[in-house]
Amino acid sequence: GYFSQTRMDVLSPQNTVLQEAYSAADGYMAEEIIRTILGAFLFTGEDAEKKVKVLSGGEKSRLILAKLLINPPNFLLLDEPTTHLDVDAVEALIKALTDYEGTIVFISHDIYFVRSMANTVFEVRKGRVRSFPGEFDYYLEKKDALSEVCVRQVKPSPAPQKKKIDEAREKAKEEEKRLREEVRKRKIHNAAIGKQIEVLKTRKEKLRLESYAKARVLSRPRFYEDEKRAKEFGRRIKEIEKLMAELDIRIGDLESQIIE
Repeated sequence: GYFSQTRMDVLSPQNTVLQEAYSAADGYMAEEIIRTILGAFLFTGEDAEKKVKVLSGGEKSRLILAKLLINPPNFLLLDEPTTHLDVDAVEALIKALTDYEGTIVFISHDIYFVRSMANTVFEVRKGRVRSFPGEFDYYLEKKDALSEVCVRQVKPSPAPQKKKIDEAREKAKEEEKRLREEVRKRKIHNAAIGKQIEVLKTRKEKLRLESYAKARVLSRPRFYEDEKRAKEFGRRIKEIEKLMAELDIRIGDLESQIIE
């Protein structure tokens, strides 16, 4: 199986997420199983009914990866699989691939993903390929150790590389921590904005129902026998229209504050 960050043409835009996932099944597969796999890639509930054509780049990437695991081959070749994915999606991908029983070869610039998945590293440099039978940190340690040996054969040894390795590791960890904190803050911010929007929408719906009820009453000719009350209803309907327009503006302002 092959995944590329640029191959979005393998999806059918008119299908729903669920239909597209079914297309990968080899013969009959229970909907519950399909939905479970989609859920592992963060397509839960109504998300599975979305049309493919409205999905973001990250959602399309997740769907392609889910299709690969619905009918898993013995071998997966992944080209930058975390491109377009947010932190939660990367975690979901790591979990799904950890459970995969075949062989995976991947290319990635995502240090966190590489650290989580790689158990053998191949370095391609100057037309040569070197194999490091260990995780990414083992590769960093051995790569620099081999480089130091090569330099010593030509000229006096440079300063030890361990400090640089430690600094690189610490920098990567700090960057991962910073990105996770940004995601956490964004979720809290968006949740607070979402609650405010729901309150305003509820208020607007109540006003709409009140306006509708009063308009129905005003549609009855006999109601105008009470001229004072009829005028009050008319004034209230105009007031409600103004209030609903103000609510629309406030809702729009809040929606513009949502961080994507």
